[in-house]
Amino acid sequence: MTDMADMTTDPLGRGLSGRTAVVTGGAQGIGAAVVTRLCAEGCRVLVLDTSEEHGKAAVERWRDQGHEVHLAVADVADEHAVRDAFAALPPTWPAPTLLVNLAAGFVFKGLDATREDWRAALDPTLIGLSLVTREFAAGLPPDASGAAIVNMASISAHIAQSGYLTYNTGKAAVLGFTRCAAQELAPRGVRVNSVSPGTVWNAGNERYHREVLGLDRAAAEAAPEHGGRFLLGRFADPEEVAAPIAFLLSAEAAFITGTDLPVDGGYLAV
Repeated sequence: MTDMADMTTDPLGRGLSGRTAVVTGGAQGIGAAVVTRLCAEGCRVLVLDTSEEHGKAAVERWRDQGHEVHLAVADVADEHAVRDAFAALPPTWPAPTLLVNLAAGFVFKGLDATREDWRAALDPTLIGLSLVTREFAAGLPPDASGAAIVNMASISAHIAQSGYLTYNTGKAAVLGFTRCAAQELAPRGVRVNSVSPGTVWNAGNERYHREVLGLDRAAAEAAPEHGGRFLLGRFADPEEVAAPIAFLLSAEAAFITGTDLPVDGGYLAV
């Protein structure tokens, strides 16, 4: 539940200041941009990530900037690890009322995908999503008005792509999960939405374009088959995905639930 005392310290009326947020996959890329944005909004943030190396470095930076961030190194598909992560929150923090599910399995296979490929693709993307959401919801008060969840889908959830069967299926499942969770949690006042980004210029995509395609960002964005697929003619920066996520968590989106917001530079429009 949004504490009205928090609203008085939030001059823009977003209702995020003073609240506790949980961000899975928050140590790098879009996840780190989301944590940075929520810290700037006045949130305390629990980061769940499998990378202890990146997680510790990122948390140290945020703490040096004066933010309250706690790291739990955990596999979101391990229900015991998820439960322990929530239980290890600093006792002085309010219970989490904001959740951003970003952890995912990045496996790109077609019909040749093995059982192991499918597990690697779906365990973080779907099983982890469900376990973290269940634990989060269990810790909410009966009237959780003001609580909000944002899940990470993708433009790949909306289209067919050769060789992307495992990834696209997982992301399409995120859309279905979002709609059903929104219906299930609505009586408690919890909103659930998702975002579908297009290509984001993060470390992984930069490495792929440079090492596999031999393209720097400018060349990749100028190529018709890459940046040219977007109406805006470029890729997104992580911060451009973090901003709409913060919006969907905020009181400004109080009448938005059960839907997906494309953050795709116009990709799905053509």
